[in-house]
Amino acid sequence: MKEIVVVGSGLAGSMVAHFLQETCHVTVICKGGKANSNSMLAQGGIAVALREDDTFQSHLKNTLEAGSFYNDRKNTALLVKTGPKVIKELISQGLTFDQDETGHLAYGLEGAHDIPRILHAKGDQTGQVVTEFSQSRLDKVDWIEHAQVIDLLVNELGQCTGVTYLDQRNQLQQINGDKIILATGGVGGLFPLSSNDLTVTGVGIALAKRNQVEVKDLEFVQFHPTLLTKNGKCYGLVSEAVRGAGAVLVDETGRLIMKDRHVRQDLAPRDVISRILSQELEQGHDIYLDISKVENFEKKFPQITANLFKQGIPFQTTNKIPVRPGAHFIMGGILTDSYGQTSMPNLYAVGEVACTGVHGANRLASNSLLECLVFATRVSEHILQASQSVSIAKNERLVKKQPEKFHLPNKELLQDRAWQAIGIERKRTDLIDFLHWLSGYHYTYIPTDLTKQEAELADLCCVAEEIARAALARPISIGAHFIKGE
Repeated sequence: MKEIVVVGSGLAGSMVAHFLQETCHVTVICKGGKANSNSMLAQGGIAVALREDDTFQSHLKNTLEAGSFYNDRKNTALLVKTGPKVIKELISQGLTFDQDETGHLAYGLEGAHDIPRILHAKGDQTGQVVTEFSQSRLDKVDWIEHAQVIDLLVNELGQCTGVTYLDQRNQLQQINGDKIILATGGVGGLFPLSSNDLTVTGVGIALAKRNQVEVKDLEFVQFHPTLLTKNGKCYGLVSEAVRGAGAVLVDETGRLIMKDRHVRQDLAPRDVISRILSQELEQGHDIYLDISKVENFEKKFPQITANLFKQGIPFQTTNKIPVRPGAHFIMGGILTDSYGQTSMPNLYAVGEVACTGVHGANRLASNSLLECLVFATRVSEHILQASQSVSIAKNERLVKKQPEKFHLPNKELLQDRAWQAIGIERKRTDLIDFLHWLSGYHYTYIPTDLTKQEAELADLCCVAEEIARAALARPISIGAHFIKGE
């Protein structure tokens, strides 16, 4: 029986574990608890061409447009063509989505989509519903929670054979496997404002870089236009579906910010709106979502409503929600083929941490959960068909040479500098200065006697450096990567 190690508890990792648990021994390692993932926080829904008047060609067109046509065409076509089949199969297994008054699937509209094709579950709780559905079926899987993976185990043949991690007591442990799947999510923790779960800090990409696993397109970081903000701090996401339902972006005077700024106005691609809002903030304006035209707001968006009440936002009297852009998703990541294989034998990546090329330079709204489902299926199929890999003995520990130096910056300072250098708008001089500043620290190879906090900060530094280098290597603006003239 193959030994499988899945790093990450979100939708991508949970689905892979589900598909493999009948024929393999699967262990899922997660940094927090089972509920700590970006998948659990996903509000918007799942984009899929299921309506009678929709086609995968239309979905493909919108995905390519949003991605600035930088997408991998083959994998993108695979995503939108396979998506309907995967969703229908899940529905047949008991997963339920919201329905309209006629009892048919209800479809929402979001930015850069030509027609409503977004499936929702419990309004704005789609990610949580789908992920919990997936996790509820993991009855033959071992869980290791609150464990921070700090490195890959690699044998003399260059094959990945396991991971080392810090357990709940901060003790170094290792686990071996025939196949290792990274499903660790994105890099939101690198920035001071982010929609991501607090456990999402770029560990998968850092693991790849420390072990010479190929990465790609790290300069493409998507900043979501509408994060709920109060006193300069972020308190979660306000889904794009709210604008799809009729909300508009306004300043403190009620001026329509997106009027005459883009043909799609408030449903323009995320990178476009985020840059415009960033400029408005620089000019001293406050930004709000005016929800006065959204019918049954509290019923349609129960999760957002609960958060607004929790944060004391008087939206019921003002019809306004204070927002600003923040880090949301990374289109690049660990380079994989269409089956999730990385450049290291026996190491796979799936979900946001993987770069399949389906999102191009800027992800289309609600394609992320679809990517998790489609490529988790393909990763699982490939592993089931693959021959047994060369394993190392269970008592063998491969220890890398310890670094002569280990020196880290303050986390808040790193986040602030990252926001300035590799945020929504970038300058070449800022990128060079940022890399020079990072060079004063030592974090590439980490010692085995560090704490979880130190491991996390080292990962963030590693990811920050790679994003900055990728941004510096691309002098032309495209999609979410925007270079300001100097």
